[in-house]
Amino acid sequence: MNKLQTQQIEPSIAIVGSGPAGCYTAQMLCKRWPSAQIVVFERLPVPYGLLRYGVSPDHQGTKAIARQFDRLFADGRVRFLGNVEVGKHVSLEQLQEAFDVVVLAAGLGADRPLPGLAGDGVYGAGQVMRWFNSHPDEHSFAPRFGATTTIVGNGNVAVDVLRLLAKHPDSFVGSDLDPRLIESQPSRIHVVGRSPASAAKFDSVMIRELAEIDDAVFDLDAVDEFGHEDKRIQAKVDALLDLTAASAVSSAPRVHVSFHFGWAPESFESVGDGRTLRLVDTASRSAVKLIQTDSVVTAVGFDSGLRHEIDRASLESDVSDLECGLLNTGLYCTGWFRRGPTGGIPANRLDAKMVCTRIIEDVESGALTPAKSGLEALETHLHPDTVDFSGWRRIEAAEISRTAHGRCRTKVADVATMLDLARTCTQEHTTPMGVGNVTSDVVGN
Repeated sequence: MNKLQTQQIEPSIAIVGSGPAGCYTAQMLCKRWPSAQIVVFERLPVPYGLLRYGVSPDHQGTKAIARQFDRLFADGRVRFLGNVEVGKHVSLEQLQEAFDVVVLAAGLGADRPLPGLAGDGVYGAGQVMRWFNSHPDEHSFAPRFGATTTIVGNGNVAVDVLRLLAKHPDSFVGSDLDPRLIESQPSRIHVVGRSPASAAKFDSVMIRELAEIDDAVFDLDAVDEFGHEDKRIQAKVDALLDLTAASAVSSAPRVHVSFHFGWAPESFESVGDGRTLRLVDTASRSAVKLIQTDSVVTAVGFDSGLRHEIDRASLESDVSDLECGLLNTGLYCTGWFRRGPTGGIPANRLDAKMVCTRIIEDVESGALTPAKSGLEALETHLHPDTVDFSGWRRIEAAEISRTAHGRCRTKVADVATMLDLARTCTQEHTTPMGVGNVTSDVVGN
């Protein structure tokens, strides 16, 4: 009887989005309610969002966080349901009718545009990183960086793009970067930021990682004052100075990187046979610097609008409390959907913890009474091409079977092939014919 009562008070929970914010939410709620029905819905046939498609492909240690989420899905405590886009395949209203608790954790942001920089040869860093990660949305994206490219931005994403463009092709052993994406790399890279070096947003560890790049030379136009009381700021400045000093000994660099601090882009125009990026000094607004460059990558953050989103503003109500992730009775949000496109994996974990605290309080205080059957009430509305965790494992097995060029895997980059693999028995992937079939369909520019 007690067991039955415990099951009756445990809510049915739907989480929209399988990135870190969604998976941490599932993990925490599962810990509190081990017998609760928890279903994670994902637009793509594959899970893990930011971990799979946002984290740099040469940072496999960070991507390994997904292993803890694997265990959550593999033992059946939480159900993964991929290739289900809320708002297209199933409505939010249908989710709310079926589940006691619905948590919106979708958070793929669009690159923030820069005035004066647009058109051919200008690419957003978010899109570039998804392309490097073989995201299906970028299957037809084909950036042309040219011999010289300029990265605008001073954050960690800017440094990720810089590192991926500057590293020797042989340095990606152990990563999941498709070799075809780096067949042509620039030999000259500029990095432009509005702030002085001490105020740049990148971490010092990211700069020190650049020192490991073979045959690269780094220089900078200026570093502001020394003796910063904040140790993190001084570490950043020291990392830059060490980087430039260590690389100065190279006489025939494969790639030359220049940092320009305190400059803002004003325009990107064709001049004669080339293209020129015009910069203005942010301190005086009078000094001008011109950079001849074939392409520009903007890494200045993401728009507040989320791609593939359900409009959050339309969901707010009289009871909304966004500080703790409440949108309406039984409806919550976390991660980028709650706070906007800022912060990485640690921030999403903290966000999930805060929102889960509110959900648990609402259920255990009686403000929310569990009474809905969950997925059973929704199954008649779902299309037949949903992908469960076993389907994802079959896709993953196909990817891991392809380790050419020392890669840990070669990702499947289009949804149609993912769905085909998800329907196929695992054993078929292990045969030479199965592997050959996978190879022919993976990654397109």
